[in-house]
Amino acid sequence: MSQHFIAELHIIHADLPLAPTLRTVTDANITVESQPLTYPDRSGPISFYSATDCDFETLESVFDDDHTVAEWQLSMAFPDRRIYQIYHSAVAKFTTPEIADIGIQLLSVHNGDRGWRVRLHAPDRAHLGDYWEYCREEDIQVTLEKLYSTGPRARSVGTDRPDLSLTDRQREVARTAARMGYYEPDGASADEVAAELGISPSTLSTHLRRIMAKLFQQLFVD
Repeated sequence: MSQHFIAELHIIHADLPLAPTLRTVTDANITVESQPLTYPDRSGPISFYSATDCDFETLESVFDDDHTVAEWQLSMAFPDRRIYQIYHSAVAKFTTPEIADIGIQLLSVHNGDRGWRVRLHAPDRAHLGDYWEYCREEDIQVTLEKLYSTGPRARSVGTDRPDLSLTDRQREVARTAARMGYYEPDGASADEVAAELGISPSTLSTHLRRIMAKLFQQLFVD
């Protein structure tokens, strides 16, 4: 079996689908059930989302003010979960068509930290690098959260240069985030890590973006 890669990325942009909703309703768990895999020939691409752990009436009121939403419909309602059919506006910026064009398989998409967490399966690092470069060109903020290799010797992928040429402060931030479980599903939040370091969450985000950019540079750029 050849070695493939699974990457978990966090992407943020003001025009990503439901971006204003994700910034407003931070307690909701929203999962993308389907998104267009080709660029629409007309405005109004349709997506399906499931939502849990939130006040549904509040969520639906936010849909009405979301500039990426043209119309929405409630498809199914359960006591603890609702599924919505969203007709997106022409300004909504999708990355799923690019993922398909590059030759990467989309495994899952769910919200987190006011953006989308995307899990991808790629045949090699070059394909992931192509997607990262596309995001940079589109001014989409992208952070690599986890990267795994698959195959006979599956492992979590790191780097041949452990320090990645990080500054002392960046190493401190990286170690603190890892120690507090920031990258684990049930680990510390960004606010908790920032408080431990004595910095603001926005400063923590800046540090982590620069650290991840160096990791991407190490892994994907020749």
